[in-house]
Amino acid sequence: MEEIIDIVRDGEKKTAIWIGSDDMGIPRHLLQGEKKNGIITDGVKLEEWYWDGLCAIDGERYVYFKPCSIRPIYDIATTKRHDALTIVRKIAFALEKMKKDFLDLITGIFPLYRIWIYGDNDVLILPPDLGDIFAVMRSEERKEAEVNWIIQGNAEKQFLLITEMAELLYYAATGSFPFASPASRDSGFKEIPVSLYADLPEKTEGLINFIFHAKDREMRNIMGNRDGGENLSWFLKRSEDLEWPLENRTEKEREENVRKTEESEDYKAFFASREKKAKRNAFWRVKGTIIIISIVVAAALGGFLWSYIGNILEPPLTKDLEPEEIIEAFYDAQSECNPDGLLTAVKGCKMPQEMEVMNLYVTTRTRMAYENFDPLINAQEWLDAGKPDVPQSSNIYGVELESIEKTGENTYVATGIWYTPFPYNESEGIESTMDSMAVYSYEIRQSFTFTWNDRGWWNITDSEILDYSFIAAESVGTYALSR
Repeated sequence: MEEIIDIVRDGEKKTAIWIGSDDMGIPRHLLQGEKKNGIITDGVKLEEWYWDGLCAIDGERYVYFKPCSIRPIYDIATTKRHDALTIVRKIAFALEKMKKDFLDLITGIFPLYRIWIYGDNDVLILPPDLGDIFAVMRSEERKEAEVNWIIQGNAEKQFLLITEMAELLYYAATGSFPFASPASRDSGFKEIPVSLYADLPEKTEGLINFIFHAKDREMRNIMGNRDGGENLSWFLKRSEDLEWPLENRTEKEREENVRKTEESEDYKAFFASREKKAKRNAFWRVKGTIIIISIVVAAALGGFLWSYIGNILEPPLTKDLEPEEIIEAFYDAQSECNPDGLLTAVKGCKMPQEMEVMNLYVTTRTRMAYENFDPLINAQEWLDAGKPDVPQSSNIYGVELESIEKTGENTYVATGIWYTPFPYNESEGIESTMDSMAVYSYEIRQSFTFTWNDRGWWNITDSEILDYSFIAAESVGTYALSR
């Protein structure tokens, strides 16, 4: 079906946009009152835009208005791809100027059916009353794509418009929305790296990655006390010097690029890790404060109570995981400094990194309580983002798991790179400054022995560090957070 058509109404030529099926007609209350105006912008000024009326053609409902050149916003991934950054910045400019009643941000994001490319590279924003008609008459599947798939579930609501601008840039570069797939949405809203689809300048890719993975504290510093639309001033400032060297392409070329990427080994490996991550998340997800409190108390008493507590706490979903998956979940928990996840499947032994994780956990929670600042940065996420600068006084910590080798009937050896904010040997230390901090990396081999218990799941019953070697001490740039 053609979404944009030319029609004749009362002897005059009009341009019309398809809204949806007219099976049930338009609810009467949506047709009452004075029509509101939309907005056209060139990124410098705003101009009012008005629609003429609604009509039904062959069982489909359309809105029509004076003749013009208009294209769907989705063209930023094809015939308008070269100008995508310019178009997205114009969207941000328009929304940043609008009042709450015009934005009507029920979900925190702005529906894509209200955004159109007008003329050459200008932007048309449909008015809220017309948007309500679209919302009622769109199919549920179409509304999922135009609204729900744009919501990043782990972002602050007032930050979602900034996230939406980054998603549009991601879509223009890749041809796919970052959080549309179930694998992404079920694994902490972790998108496939844009670099697998397109080659963007480092600063441009860095801004997209930062927005997608900003911590709550960083979001709140950006938002301040401003409304969602007003927050777009930050995006406009940060994106004004970006480069966007991507060329236009046909819809067939877009589909072919997506297909080739999704068939590549890098994509399959990343996608598989996302699916495994989603499954492992259920393994060490915090069950409640009682478990955390029990662990901290046990550590404080020198481990006296741990064997007793461990015997009465049933490991969550251990019975559903194979040993390799438990090892992966174990390192996930270490990277998050999550004592509950680290010790869930451990029975009758002390893990080599237990005290290190416990100390970082207590330090992190104490600083969060007193400073309103989360200093922990997951090393894997930092690596995935291209090793960006970090807030001052942060701690980069975690494990980049490289391999798991089965060495015996129930024994395994895991090899990975550990990133820590402190050296394991004083001679390896480097100086931190006001503008930089140190992060140390070590290649470590750790053994795991598993026992199948009579209750029906695997437990880690022995583990030791077999060897480790120093890799590097890196100086990471830092920046001050506004308080």
